[in-house]
Amino acid sequence: MPSAPYFSKTIEKGLAIMGLFDRDHTRRNLTEISEITGINKTSTFRFINTLVKLGYLKKCNNNRLIKLGPKALLFGHNFIQGNDLLQAVKVSIDKTFAEYKITIDSALLDDLALISLYRRESSNIIHFRLPLVMRELHARAMGKAVLAHINDSDLSRFLDGMPMKKLTPKTLDRRETLLADLELTRNRGYSINDEEYITGLICVGAPLMNYQSKSVIGAISLDFPTSEQSLESIQKNYTGILTKLAGEISEIITMSDN
Repeated sequence: MPSAPYFSKTIEKGLAIMGLFDRDHTRRNLTEISEITGINKTSTFRFINTLVKLGYLKKCNNNRLIKLGPKALLFGHNFIQGNDLLQAVKVSIDKTFAEYKITIDSALLDDLALISLYRRESSNIIHFRLPLVMRELHARAMGKAVLAHINDSDLSRFLDGMPMKKLTPKTLDRRETLLADLELTRNRGYSINDEEYITGLICVGAPLMNYQSKSVIGAISLDFPTSEQSLESIQKNYTGILTKLAGEISEIITMSDN
C-alpha cells in the first residue's frame, strides 16, 4: 500500500470498501467486505456504519447486506458531468459514431488494468457486458494497444504476474507470441483482436497518448461482428479512422494536462 507523510490510511480503507461494489457485486455482507479488504471486522463495521450515515452505503431491509446508497449515485453522476476528459472524449467519439455508425470503446489505463470510459454501440454488434475493469489485456485490442506502449518494466510485470488465459481458440496465450504481436502493433500503429476475446468479434485498437509526457494513458477500439466484416476489410477501411480518432483524443488529453 502507498506510504507517504500526508497519506490517509483511513480514507484509503473507506474507498477500498466503496470500490467493492459494482454491477456484478451490488450487495456485500460484513464478513465478505472484511475478508476482501483485509480490514478486521470491528473496523469494517465502523467504516460501513459511517458510510451508511453519510449516505454512501445503505443497509438492505434484512440489515445483513450492504449496497451503494444515494450519495454514491450522486457522486458518480457528478463525476460524469464534471469530468473534462470524459466530456471531451465523448464529443470526439459521438462525432465519429454519427459519421460511420461503428461501435467505439474507450478506456483509461490504471496501473495494469483498463477502466472503461465511454462506449457507443451500433445496432449490429454482438451484445456483451463490457466490464468496468479490464485485466485480460493480452486478449483485447485496447489491451494490446496499451501493452505495446508501456515501458519495459511494466510490460515485464504484466507478463510475469498476469496469467494469460485462453478465452477463445484464437487467444494469444504464449509470452513469445504476444511479444511478437505487440511488436507488430507498434510498427503499424494499431492492434488487432481477431476473435481473441469473444468468438465472432474482431476489434482494432489504438493507444491514447499524453504527447507531453510521451506516456500511454488509455486506448480506444472499433468493434465489428465477423458476420459483416473480415479482418482484411477492417484494416483497409477503418484503421485510418481509428488512428485519426486516437490522435484527436490524444491531443485533447495532452492539452487538458497542461
